[in-house]
Amino acid sequence: MELNLISTLFYFLLAILLLVTVHEYGHFIVARWCGVKVLRFSIGFGTVLASWHDKHGTEYALSLIPLGGYVKMLDESVDKVPKKDRHLAFNNQSLGVRTAIVVAGPLFNFIFAFVALWLVSVIGIKSLAPIIDSVRPLSMASRAGLAAKQEIIAVDDKKIASWHDFQYAIMPYLGTNQSVSMMLQSLANHQKKTIQLPLTDLKLDDKKPDLLESIGIVPFIPSIPPIIGEVVEHSPAFLAKIHAGDVILFADKTPIHDWLDLVDYVKVRPNQPVQLVFSRQGIEHSVSVHVASQMEQGHAMGFLGIRSQKPDWPADWLRLQRETPVRAIGVAFNQVAQLTGTTFLLMGRLISGQLPLHSLSGPVGIAKGAGASGRNGLTYYLSFLALVSISLGVLNILPIPLLDGGHLFYYLLELIRRRPLSETQQYIGHCLGLVFLGALMIIALSNDLFRLS
Repeated sequence: MELNLISTLFYFLLAILLLVTVHEYGHFIVARWCGVKVLRFSIGFGTVLASWHDKHGTEYALSLIPLGGYVKMLDESVDKVPKKDRHLAFNNQSLGVRTAIVVAGPLFNFIFAFVALWLVSVIGIKSLAPIIDSVRPLSMASRAGLAAKQEIIAVDDKKIASWHDFQYAIMPYLGTNQSVSMMLQSLANHQKKTIQLPLTDLKLDDKKPDLLESIGIVPFIPSIPPIIGEVVEHSPAFLAKIHAGDVILFADKTPIHDWLDLVDYVKVRPNQPVQLVFSRQGIEHSVSVHVASQMEQGHAMGFLGIRSQKPDWPADWLRLQRETPVRAIGVAFNQVAQLTGTTFLLMGRLISGQLPLHSLSGPVGIAKGAGASGRNGLTYYLSFLALVSISLGVLNILPIPLLDGGHLFYYLLELIRRRPLSETQQYIGHCLGLVFLGALMIIALSNDLFRLS
């Protein structure tokens, strides 16, 4: 199995395990605090692979299908409950207690996101400055007045320190006809100017939804010397006895001036031999390497199993975002609030048709994001986990039967009617919710498969 695929699966499963555990632990611990008996805490669905019990009689289970989990509580609507245990049953709790237990799952997702983003702020994250290398002719960016060798320093008065910040600042405007205000600074004379970028014609590519490319911005990526920093064990390069520190000079007589030259050359030659000429301690060597193959976007791509040496870029090209532990509290809180609001906005636009359904991603899209962020380092992975945790929290509080929000909607009706819905009414709601969620999953998976094709 290819190394990238293995790492993607690892980071995806780790993300699912963490986020599902956090969500279900919220339900579990609040149920315990409220005196409700918990029968099972399961990570995953289906066949139980492993389980154990605690002193309270709760079963902790790891189940076959890892895409979710559940907390099973004592409940008279599900099982026959002995008279002596009725006070421990979920259905016999007050409306306030039941609401608290249901809310706790999504709430813990938001708390997890806050902790993750706080850690990112304290550890610090170093990113390339959002410098424009070029602007595509006749693009939105070109018509708005963006030009090469400008740095984006603010969007709608929000400070921008990286391309990551820029994309997050633009996200709330997806699916609208609004314009965003951008402050730019020239690298030549440091003069600042503000322009308006209309998003009326913004359309993301169905297969590769790249925001910068859709706007018409080509980001500045500094040159990376073709010096090998790491060779993966048992990879094609390892078998060819290529070492860290070797400088690649030629690939099949094609000069290699930059690391991306080598990447581009190898990617289009899966399962083919490539003659590499490299320099080691000033002495040139030549070796034939059989390029391996891995799947990307549904196509076979070549790879050698090497990583570049960490480049020593000038400080002007980099931005370090780091806060003190105290200041990071406010930063993390604002980020959670902003991302939560943006997620609600985008979901609303999906439902209203302002955003097309093909912008949805399913498990494959999440797995790719997990793999890419995990390989980039801890802070990037924590940021990814925070975003997915917020999305999970928002999704779960939507008033859809079967989700936590569906239960909360039932409780709201119970409060208004002063009596709960009948079992038949709840059953009908659950069926409708199942159909809706099934359709949503089919659309998301179809989008994933379409992007792989």
